[in-house]
Amino acid sequence: MLAQFLLEQKVPKENIFYLNFENDLLSGVKTVHDLRKVWELYLREKAIPSEPIYIIWDEIQLVESWEKLVRTLYEIGKYNLYISGSNSKLLSGELSSSLSGRCLELYISPFSFSEYLKYLKLDADNYYPNKAQIDQAFMNYLRRGGLAEQFGLDNESAVKYKDGLIQKIILDDIAKRYQIDKIKVFHNTFQFISGNLTSTLSLRKITNRLKDQGVEITPTTLDNYIYYWETSYAINKLTKFDYRLSRVFNRTAKYYVIDNIFIPGKEENDEKRLENLVYIELVRRYGRENIFFGQDPNGYEVDFVIKLENEFKFFQICYQLDDKNAKREFGNLTLINKYIKGESIVLYLDDLRKNEATRKREFEGLLEFMEKFMATLTLKNIV
Repeated sequence: MLAQFLLEQKVPKENIFYLNFENDLLSGVKTVHDLRKVWELYLREKAIPSEPIYIIWDEIQLVESWEKLVRTLYEIGKYNLYISGSNSKLLSGELSSSLSGRCLELYISPFSFSEYLKYLKLDADNYYPNKAQIDQAFMNYLRRGGLAEQFGLDNESAVKYKDGLIQKIILDDIAKRYQIDKIKVFHNTFQFISGNLTSTLSLRKITNRLKDQGVEITPTTLDNYIYYWETSYAINKLTKFDYRLSRVFNRTAKYYVIDNIFIPGKEENDEKRLENLVYIELVRRYGRENIFFGQDPNGYEVDFVIKLENEFKFFQICYQLDDKNAKREFGNLTLINKYIKGESIVLYLDDLRKNEATRKREFEGLLEFMEKFMATLTLKNIV
């Protein structure tokens, strides 16, 4: 895509040096010395020296000591370098270290819902004329997620795609790197976490639950395994913010997956899927480092606390709001505002409450978040 963009900007094709090291024609380029020979041949035979040169190298990790040549070319100051690679040998921290900090990283995430609607050519700004199609698209996105490769697949094929993706992460991105021999236990760790999203978990609680399932693992090994999943971008850890003490605690945590396709089960897990989607969206808006879940010593919990420089935002998530859970959802937000002032928002899909007067009173001053506004990626006050 970048090469095509450069061509559209009238960059001479001779000065776009694109290599994909997974191509069998480049199988002989195994070391930095081999790559240096290819580079010098390109400069001598192909490039136009008087014009800017753009270097685009994909799957660069397949070349041993590649970073030495990349650093050299960077320090010359004449070239525009773009490199990409697999997590198996090119994690972001190691990339920055290999290049001595001389890099700008681009993090690519799965499609947001608005991007998914663009893919389907549905106009999110005109919700009501397209209501049926957008509602159907949202339910599909809720259960299948935003990984574009599976958009055209049927449900059975999408499940196989997910299983294959997990296997690739395990075998290519983690097991080889960290020399894990208990692959099944490592896999079970991910299955347990992805099946218990939205729940507050400690290492000891997870190890005990896994032990009940016949999986033996120590808290230290579990902590390492979770870290490995985090480094591969499969899961994210959310720490606790105690709003009475205004402190962050790291011992207990919640976990969320990078995409809803990893959440097992059927309709019974839709509320977890909705909370996971909201978490992903909040990360897009506010950054992972600014998001926590709220909990005080009495166990009153708020799903998400956004801690910004000069303000707080609080979010409660429920799939269906009814007379049984409304008091809890709004009550926790009322309680938190006794300690910290901030914007309080309840997000849900369906309102099943029967008492209209109660609904109006409880919603006074709050924001309702329906899927039609989720499609526009903006929060709107429709009270």
